[in-house]
Amino acid sequence: MSISQLAAGLTGLREFVTGSIPQGAIAVLLEVMELCLEVLQKLSARLRDSTDPRVAAAHALCIENIFRYAVREQLRAAAHCEGTGAHLLAEEELSAVREHRTDYSRPARQESGRTLYRNAAEFTAGWLGLEFHEADRRVRDAHLLVARRNMDGSALSPRFAELATLHSAHESLDPRRVAKTARSLEQLEPADTSFQGAPLDPVATHHDGRPMQAHAVKLLTEEDLATGDKKFSDLLAGYRKAHEPAAEPECGFFSRGTRNGVDTYLVRVKGAQAEQFRSFVGQADNPRTRSGKAARAAKQPAPAPESLFDSDRPAPAWAQIPDEQESCAPDTDGNLAPGPAAPAENVDHAAEADQATVAQRRLNALLAALTHSAPGAKTVTPQILVNMQAQNLEDLAQAKGLTAHGVELEPGELRQLLCDAHIIPIVFGGKGQVLDVGRSQRLFPEPIKRAAFARDRGCIVPGCTAPHEMLEYHHCNWWERGGKTCVENCAVLCRQHHTAIHRRLLRIVMVDGLSHILLPKYLDPAQIPRRNNYFSAVA
Repeated sequence: MSISQLAAGLTGLREFVTGSIPQGAIAVLLEVMELCLEVLQKLSARLRDSTDPRVAAAHALCIENIFRYAVREQLRAAAHCEGTGAHLLAEEELSAVREHRTDYSRPARQESGRTLYRNAAEFTAGWLGLEFHEADRRVRDAHLLVARRNMDGSALSPRFAELATLHSAHESLDPRRVAKTARSLEQLEPADTSFQGAPLDPVATHHDGRPMQAHAVKLLTEEDLATGDKKFSDLLAGYRKAHEPAAEPECGFFSRGTRNGVDTYLVRVKGAQAEQFRSFVGQADNPRTRSGKAARAAKQPAPAPESLFDSDRPAPAWAQIPDEQESCAPDTDGNLAPGPAAPAENVDHAAEADQATVAQRRLNALLAALTHSAPGAKTVTPQILVNMQAQNLEDLAQAKGLTAHGVELEPGELRQLLCDAHIIPIVFGGKGQVLDVGRSQRLFPEPIKRAAFARDRGCIVPGCTAPHEMLEYHHCNWWERGGKTCVENCAVLCRQHHTAIHRRLLRIVMVDGLSHILLPKYLDPAQIPRRNNYFSAVA
């Protein structure tokens, strides 16, 4: 086919898409859909031959849009099969459909007696070659988001009408997230009795009086996926805690016996002890602290050569911007603070490579903390950072705290920690600015880092979930450009995003005295300054 013929065909296709579809042409429409699939396969094969990365990106975007449409249409198709009674079709009708010899102008013939498929789920599984549980999930999801059915087969509105609208109309939203949300909310509701003629609408209500479905719709449209998912998880946990009291697993250290010479232990912790363990794991995982490096020094096979495009590491010296680079190095306590960049010949990335699995290095750190076998060895010392309101200090009887790793502390645990704690007051202004703390020098001192972390709670890039042990502290107005070392000029970033700032892949702007992130235009054409609220997310 020539380019001119392809262009003419494309013009005809545009007219077909924008115009009305003729009636009485069912067989033709089905054939067109099958041809579209063949065209898609041929076009994709041709596009994959290209070595242009722009073609690869555009092709991936197009395929994702097609996939999301197909996922939505799967539920609509399941509801359509159920609503039309496709599982009642006679065997010869099904054979004719499969062999493309059906006469759609005459009525469909159904079995008069016992049928092969008892319901829409069994039909969907057998007809499409699916595992039954997958087919049953589609039918159930269709009841939640497309349509329910009465005993006579007539259609009813889906159980979650607001989510259904979001599922069908919000094309940029992954429909699987909507369906997963609907399934989660379904667990909070009484069993639906639509098929018995008494449909039940959702009744689960948040403590603020709004339906749980309304909260879910808002969180699904959250600009940052990680934050929205965290808020929804917290929303469900809070509802279950208030409405479904359950026996709490016993906390402690349990032996699970020995198998093939390997001991197995189970540890369950909560509250302050959970924060200690999370802090312990975070520091053991940090490759830039001495304790983290020591935990990685296990006898393991040599690591694979470092990838040229490893985004978890800063750009090599030859790729960094001259005279405008600001690196971060661990201080004497293993914490991270900006400092002068090391010469390229002094950077030993191979020494930093992980030589132990994640589980093994955590075990190494735990054993080191228990034994202290090496004199002067750097071991992990968990740090407990608690955020609480100032007015709660006046009445600790009801005060609750939230740790740096998101663990909620009950009043009793919080009071116990405060008995031995060094309380460092940090005063915030009306818009969250820290008004007065610390001193000025090139490296951020501990008071400023504590204040910046208390304000930002984590990396300020939307959606970043890096734990606080992995954070670095960045001069918003760079030190080389005359920037001061003060809280107002300090932004908390993880290592990856700190590098992205210096590579100009991300930008920092100040809004009301707080540092905000400008994402690239291809991610945010509106260029709206944003801040991460993952760690402080409240549903």
